[in-house]
Amino acid sequence: MPPLSHTLVATLLQVVVAYGAKWGYTSSNGESQWVQNYPYCAGPMQSPVDFKTGRLIFDASLRPIVLENYDLTGQGTLKMKNNGHSVLIVLPSKMSITGLAKRYTATQLHIHWGSKTNPLGSEHTVDGKQYAAELHIVHYNSEKYPNVSMAFDKSDGLAVMGVFIEIGAANPGYENVLSHLSQIKTKSNTKTIPAFDISSLMPKRLDEYFRYDGSLTTPPCYQSVMWTVFKNPVTISQAQYDTLTATLLASPANHVAAVPLVNTFRNPRPIENRVVSTSFKQGVTTYMSAACIPQRKAVIRKLLVGDMDEVIESRLVPRSSVKFLYQGYAKAELKKHTGFPSSVNSAYNRLAKLQEIARPTLAFGSLLRQKSLEIKQSTTSTTTKSLPVALAEAVLPKLNLKGFLACKADLAPATVKFLLSGPPLVGGDGDLFLLDPYLDSYTMHPWLVQREWED
Repeated sequence: MPPLSHTLVATLLQVVVAYGAKWGYTSSNGESQWVQNYPYCAGPMQSPVDFKTGRLIFDASLRPIVLENYDLTGQGTLKMKNNGHSVLIVLPSKMSITGLAKRYTATQLHIHWGSKTNPLGSEHTVDGKQYAAELHIVHYNSEKYPNVSMAFDKSDGLAVMGVFIEIGAANPGYENVLSHLSQIKTKSNTKTIPAFDISSLMPKRLDEYFRYDGSLTTPPCYQSVMWTVFKNPVTISQAQYDTLTATLLASPANHVAAVPLVNTFRNPRPIENRVVSTSFKQGVTTYMSAACIPQRKAVIRKLLVGDMDEVIESRLVPRSSVKFLYQGYAKAELKKHTGFPSSVNSAYNRLAKLQEIARPTLAFGSLLRQKSLEIKQSTTSTTTKSLPVALAEAVLPKLNLKGFLACKADLAPATVKFLLSGPPLVGGDGDLFLLDPYLDSYTMHPWLVQREWED
């Protein structure tokens, strides 16, 4: 997904100045090179991903997406731009989506595509199947943040809707965009176009989709996106696809050689410990249990008080994490009977640390600057991988703890190790009342009733 809108220039410049080079989709500046200048591109929650039907989980709490003020027909103009990575249209703030936990306000849309000779350009895939192109409509959490610039590097900042595009019947909705591409041929060209109904770019059914937590699919790759990718594709004609793939250039007008803007997609990233849930049942064999969140809260409590054996027997953690439980078991037993005052202080300090994790929203831009400064000031020698590793170590346990409690991810080994890093809480479950206000923020949706699990 290209950098958001022109309103983010000031924020993005901080990253560009600090980490240098331009990025793109060619062999010299493509995705294999991004991590050198944008460490989060090596993070554990990257997008896009491949939706494997054997690993999908049906979640009855996922409701249809509701579009508000998407029909802009006759309401002035929209700004369209060739930003060197895609065609981007800036959207008015009156557009929003509901049906999520928060209201999200629209900010921009753009498209990813392949080439005329290789019409495979979607970023997300389904069981390895890649579509011809993919539309992204970007929104920010407007209930929590005043604008997209404040939201785009926060862990709960963005919601992006993805639409698969395949070649078939002509699509009048996309003609509202494609008919103007020749006027923004080179990088940085802009054009105002008549406003139109944005929903004409989307499938009719907004109740069938994949949902997971991920990242921007282009630098700086911040892991701040709640993805909604619709199951049903839309079509455009071969002629329309040829216009999309053969019109734009990635180079500016004064560039010595014209660089075609083609194959503008990132390949799927590892899903790691994340869960992909669906709003539809067809083809999905696993169902999210209504007991999921209470069970996972219990796992965290057991880990904090040192009941490793019960956690292992619960089978609610993946095999990759079990070895850390066995390693931590003996260590926790040894620490249970240490001096009472020091144990109390250490345990309560650890509990306070966990509270702090749940309280603020992670800002990836701040962590990026903080960790890079720490590494630059370090007296030890570093490698090109040091910054990505440091960022992963700082962010993964925090994000994964939240994701696990919300039933969006399995418990990662790094998070288990983090939870076991101190002595067990000396007062047992009674001490957990200090953490309960934060654990209790993870609840099933109020409209979810037991009978929905029974059919």
